[in-house]
Amino acid sequence: MIEEVSQNFTVFPETVEIDLGAGLLRLRPPCAQDAEAISVALSDESVARHLGALPCPPDDRSLGEYLNFLVGSDQVSKVIELNGEFAGIISLSTQLTFWVVRKFWRQGVASSAVRWVVETHFKQSSGRSVIAEVHPSNLGSILLLEKLGFAASGRLKRRFSFVSETTERFAVYELTHFDR
Repeated sequence: MIEEVSQNFTVFPETVEIDLGAGLLRLRPPCAQDAEAISVALSDESVARHLGALPCPPDDRSLGEYLNFLVGSDQVSKVIELNGEFAGIISLSTQLTFWVVRKFWRQGVASSAVRWVVETHFKQSSGRSVIAEVHPSNLGSILLLEKLGFAASGRLKRRFSFVSETTERFAVYELTHFDR
């Protein structure tokens, strides 16, 4: 059940389960016990290179800061599990962020999680658009966002990438309630 707090803020259910047909997708709050799974997942450069904000592999300090961010009160963050196994993270605050462990790519995990978060958000916050920043080489995420109705805004953001150790451009995608 979704509760309305204000016109511009969505309260998400604590845990949700989505039947993917080939498995059970579970979205639940992150906790300290997720640190090791997150660290292992973000040690995979093919995952971390599109995030930019964390070193690969993450050190203890940056991992702690990331976990504190995930449980912060300014956003909703969910651990993504497939059949009980850690599969990634999705978060929505001023922008949508998500990432999935490589072994779960192209299995509907990210698209199902993003679809659920966006639909839940728009059930209450019809006036607030959803923004996602995507590295231009992350074709899988770009195609996923476009499939769900997001459009390239034409804006580019520059962010430091710990993986490449340079400042890189990220394309800004946006979805409004009216685009759906």
